Amino acid sequence: MNRSFRALAALAVCAGSLAVGATAAQAKTLDIVIAGDSYSSGVGGGGGYTGGACTRSPNTWGQVYGQLARNKGLTVNVNNVACGGGVVTDLDKQMLAVTPETDLVLVTIGGNDVGFANIVIQCFTPGISDPARCQSAIATGKRKVPGVQTAALKRLQALKARMRPGGKVVVMSYPYLANPSNYILRGLFNSFNAGKGARELGDLGDQTVINAGNLANAEAGYDFVTFVPVKDRFIGHEPNQDPFKTNSAGWIHEFNNLYGATDIYHPKPAGYRAMGEATMAKAGSGGDFGVSQ
Repeated sequence: MNRSFRALAALAVCAGSLAVGATAAQAKTLDIVIAGDSYSSGVGGGGGYTGGACTRSPNTWGQVYGQLARNKGLTVNVNNVACGGGVVTDLDKQMLAVTPETDLVLVTIGGNDVGFANIVIQCFTPGISDPARCQSAIATGKRKVPGVQTAALKRLQALKARMRPGGKVVVMSYPYLANPSNYILRGLFNSFNAGKGARELGDLGDQTVINAGNLANAEAGYDFVTFVPVKDRFIGHEPNQDPFKTNSAGWIHEFNNLYGATDIYHPKPAGYRAMGEATMAKAGSGGDFGVSQ
C-alpha cells in the first residue's frame, strides 16, 4: 500500500467515525410515563399482562406510540403506572412515578368517575340492561362531569410541578361506547335511547378534559396539555350496542369476546393501535411533541 493510498484510507476512516459520532450526538431520548385508568393500562390489549390487578398490556396505546417514536430514531423509555379502575384521584399516587426527568405523561382519565362500568351494565349488558336504570346512570354521569373537570385540572397542575420544565401531558379521548344507530331500550312502560345517551356523555367527557387542558395551558403559558381525539378513527369500528349482535369490524371487545369479562367494552389491539397512531399524528414532525432531549 503506497503512502497516498494509506492517507486516503485514514481520511475515510476518520470521516466515518465523525459521521457515527454526529449521529450518536443527535439521538434524543424521550422519557414517558403512562398514567390513568384501564384505557391506558391496556385492558383488552392482551400480549401478556403485568401489574397484577392493574392489567398493564404491552399493546396499550402509550406503548404503541413509544414504538412509533423509536421508529423515528428516538431513544424511548416507557413506564406504565396506569391501573384498571383508576379514577382522577388515583393520579395522586401514580404521579409519584413522574420525575424532573419525565418528558411526557400519557393519560386517559375520568371514565370511571362518571360511572363507565355501571353504564355498560345498565345500558348494554344482556339480561340486565333496563331503560330507566340506563337513563339514570347516564344522567348521573353527566352531573358528575363538572367535578371531574375541577379534579382533573388540579392533577394537571400537580403534574406540571413534578415534570421537567417544558414537559408535556397528552390526554387521550375515549372511543364511543355505541355506534351512531339509535339503540332503544324498551320496558313495559318506558323506553330510552341508550346509544344516543352514551354518545352524548362521551362528547361531554371530551369537552371536559379539553376545558381542563385549556385552563392548564393558560396557566403554563405554553401548550402543556395536548388533547388527542380518537372517536373519528373508530368510525365503523365501534361496538354494536345490541348485546345479541356484533360488529365484525369492531375494535372494542363486545359481550361475545373470547378473552374475559374485564375486557368487555375495552379496546382490542387494533383499537389501541389506532389510539397510538392518533397520538403520533399529533406529535409533530419529530414525533415527540417537541420535548425529547
